[in-house]
Amino acid sequence: MYCFTISTNTRARLMMLVAVVFFIYAILWALAPFSSINLPARFILDISDWPLDNLSAPLDRNTQWLSAISSGLLAAVSIFLAGIVVPAIKENNKSVINTAIFAMLTWYTIDGVGSIAAGVTSNVFFNTVYLILILIPLTGCKKEGSVQK
Repeated sequence: MYCFTISTNTRARLMMLVAVVFFIYAILWALAPFSSINLPARFILDISDWPLDNLSAPLDRNTQWLSAISSGLLAAVSIFLAGIVVPAIKENNKSVINTAIFAMLTWYTIDGVGSIAAGVTSNVFFNTVYLILILIPLTGCKKEGSVQK
């Protein structure tokens, strides 16, 4: 397995940062159902469906509802990353790390294929950025016999 030249502690801190950023993103996205304050959610949804051209359009009921569900799931993922994956990185728990990699690749595949089928291919670009942010600290697992701190 290829290892990055960043320490275990740095990888754990990077994953915690990713978890915090995802949580903040989820909270902003969760504003979608609240028409008077949902500008951040409309921005997130509009930029995901590049180009930025529908920012002033109100969100329909289904978009609000699916945003509530999706942002809740993203918030839960961020808590799992912070509470389970970060300690696993520190402990070099390969079972948890490999499961997290598989879970993120599964999300990426399902979300990407669905985005393409829905005609929102620009979302695949953004998902690729998110996937890279998650994989960098995950794939830097130390090799057997190596010492990293």
